[in-house]
Amino acid sequence: MPAVNQVPDPTVPARHPVLIVLWLVLALAYLTASATGFRMLATSVVGLMAGALLVASGRPVAGTAAAVTLVGLCVYFSAYMQFIVYAPPLAAFAFMAYFFYRTLRPGSEPLITRVARMEHPDLPPDMARHARMLTWAWSLCFALLFVVALVLAPLLQLDVWSKWVHGLGYILPGALFLGEYTYRHYRFRERPHGSLLVLIPNIVRVSRDAAVSSGRRDTETCP
Repeated sequence: MPAVNQVPDPTVPARHPVLIVLWLVLALAYLTASATGFRMLATSVVGLMAGALLVASGRPVAGTAAAVTLVGLCVYFSAYMQFIVYAPPLAAFAFMAYFFYRTLRPGSEPLITRVARMEHPDLPPDMARHARMLTWAWSLCFALLFVVALVLAPLLQLDVWSKWVHGLGYILPGALFLGEYTYRHYRFRERPHGSLLVLIPNIVRVSRDAAVSSGRRDTETCP
């Protein structure tokens, strides 16, 4: 029986290990440069991160050109490009707030509800309501982080701003995650719950599927 040629889905970016490692290195470099107050280096790394995103989306020439252009602008016109240094956390918080919120719109199942169904296919109404409220809580959590980071940007030195923003970016979501995990075991103690080793892979799987399906819908709506 002849083999069927598999055509890759153009809406799903290629996942290349080198690009993943490069992104992690750039993220660490940005975190270090911003936390130590090296503004020019931090802005240059942001330019490289923007180029890496374009390369990962399948546009290597545009990504390389964007990276070279942005780094050049950050080096030679640093006084006018300082706002870029605040972009990564602000963009990340805004994206995550929207990522959760968009699943709360009519006709869409809340993101946390999808995660809950991985453990409880027969999800009862009270747990479904809890999951929907939790999706709202996650969206508001990242929206709050975005507002705080934006308000603090003109008030604090870069190194102080970076430490506060990145610290809150870990502490607040971590507290919400662990607090809700503990509360859910108490609130719905009559139901079995998976361990964190089960929950975390489920979250990753549902988030990945939600991102892929969102990309497909966006492609289909383009003229």
